[in-house]
Amino acid sequence: MKKIVLSSLLMTQLFTVNVFADNELKTSDVFVTATRTPIPKNNVIADVTTISSEDIERAGSSSLPELLQRQPGIEISNLGGAGKVSTLSLRGTSSTHSIVLIDGMRVGAATSGFSAIEHIPLSQIEKIEILRGPASSFYGQDAIGGVIQIFTKKGVDGFKPYVGIGYGSYNTANFQSGVRGGNNQTTYAINFSALNTDGFSAFVPNPNNGVANTENLDRDGYKNYSLSSSLNHKINQDYEIDFQYFLSKGKSKFDNRYADYSPGVDFKNETKLESYSANLKGQINKIWQSSIRVGQSTDKYLDRQKFNPNIGFNREEECGGLCGAQDSSLVDLYKTTQNQFAWQNNIKLNKGSLTLLYDFLEQKIKTTDLYEKTQRTNHGLMIGYGVIEDKHNFQTNIRKDFNSAYDDAITGNIGYAYSINSNWTVSSSYGTAFVSPSFNFLYSLADSFALGNPNLKPEKSKNLEGSIRYNDDSGSVSLTIFQNKIDDFIIYTAKDAFGSRTSTQNLNKAEIQGLTISGDQFFGHLQIKGSVTAQSAKNEDTDKYLPRRATALGNMNLNYYIGYWNIGIEETFSDKRFDDKENTVKLSGYALTNIVADYKINDKLKLNLRLNNVFDKDYSLAAEGTSGFKYQTPGRSLFTNLRYDF
Repeated sequence: MKKIVLSSLLMTQLFTVNVFADNELKTSDVFVTATRTPIPKNNVIADVTTISSEDIERAGSSSLPELLQRQPGIEISNLGGAGKVSTLSLRGTSSTHSIVLIDGMRVGAATSGFSAIEHIPLSQIEKIEILRGPASSFYGQDAIGGVIQIFTKKGVDGFKPYVGIGYGSYNTANFQSGVRGGNNQTTYAINFSALNTDGFSAFVPNPNNGVANTENLDRDGYKNYSLSSSLNHKINQDYEIDFQYFLSKGKSKFDNRYADYSPGVDFKNETKLESYSANLKGQINKIWQSSIRVGQSTDKYLDRQKFNPNIGFNREEECGGLCGAQDSSLVDLYKTTQNQFAWQNNIKLNKGSLTLLYDFLEQKIKTTDLYEKTQRTNHGLMIGYGVIEDKHNFQTNIRKDFNSAYDDAITGNIGYAYSINSNWTVSSSYGTAFVSPSFNFLYSLADSFALGNPNLKPEKSKNLEGSIRYNDDSGSVSLTIFQNKIDDFIIYTAKDAFGSRTSTQNLNKAEIQGLTISGDQFFGHLQIKGSVTAQSAKNEDTDKYLPRRATALGNMNLNYYIGYWNIGIEETFSDKRFDDKENTVKLSGYALTNIVADYKINDKLKLNLRLNNVFDKDYSLAAEGTSGFKYQTPGRSLFTNLRYDF
């Protein structure tokens, strides 16, 4: 892809139209993540997307990674179906370059550096906010690509229990139930869901892989149980307190390309995600609002087998003796605990508003493997200013992070938007961000071929972007152009890796350039909605494409509303990608077609029907090694869901 010249930059926000919209400001019309403060979405300068509760219900039995894959500028890698490791790329950045929040709390593994989004059920989610672009000046480390914030279901007025069931292909069954209620002083919610699927073989069957192929020819199923709850109480007209809790437990089977070294081992893992927090918010006086949030999140991953060098076949020619094998009598534990605190103050000025923030993050790991260090802390201070005056919208902020593992980091952002008239807006912004190296990259001593390098520096980015957008009562359209340059890009070098503490280094620079066109429009009862992203994500030193990044991707939705029916067609497509940094393992491009139908049987009962991958396309979102171990994806599959609101 030829270099995109960014001579004039403009920035966008996405606007989603609801066919049943009214004049009242709805939850989906308010955006929190871009400024850490609830503001009307139309006032957000950044490049954002909201996934509403209606969108989530319409997704039916889809997983969170599948729903995110249908959003502008997002690519997903998946290792073989439901409950398998899934990572995301926001606008061409790496899987470790984005933050995932659940109700304001960071979730993820400090060992790997990414979040287990495959274990967050849609049945627990009320709304998702996606912020694309640098966000370290708001959230600190790990926000080069952006932030995805998940809001679980909250309390509402009255007493509203619900129950839902579903069934579909691969013997997939799901169940959800809960109660949401409250009054004008106190609201509450408790939500439970369960999922069970037989799945399919995570690896694509390939006879060329010999014994390993035979060992992996099984169904790799998945089970999940999840719970979320919330309680909000207004102490008086100025103060309120809320409590949030989220829990997800998943059990999954998976494939291993070295399975022929461990015959008879049925590869399994277990994952537990948990977060809880308390938030006290108050109006100190007419101009000063303050909030304090404290909480903790954990990511616990357990392999139900562990490599044992003292067992296995005797292969003199390969290992000089025993090669070792996976031992089902042993387990491998990786647990991350993140203790979090934030004190935020919003102050109204004569013109504009000021935001002052202090936050604290402590990351601790507990593993069965050996790590040089198992804990680090970060203190962050941020000051931000925003003002909307007539047709002008200006926002800027600066932040300094003090981390126990590396030098202090300063990041900032500045953005400006101009309303040409009631329909047209142009904007541009510039921001810096950084990513702290994961514990695996820094401190791991377990794998002699991938020893940690304690001298690694954080990856740093400079992002310039801009957009032009059009908005009216029937739809919207936007064009966003972006350029993101990343220094000290972390890369693993396999050559001479054994026993080396420098196999992972800050060797390269990466540059990501691209543009996204997105929009939606109503023509009577027909809605057309979609996006196209063209991008070039390359290692500047080698001129190779970054792994698993396509040069073109997008989606298109057609929805027709008639009576109690909503019938739609979803199209998701991607150009070819390379699975490795040398660009030798090719992942072919794909185009997927889904058909979805919603029917309102009565005021309380709803039916959702979904036929995914209508044309039964074969495609892979990831591979392993260079010998043909590609991960499988679902074929043609049918799902039905019923939901009853009491």
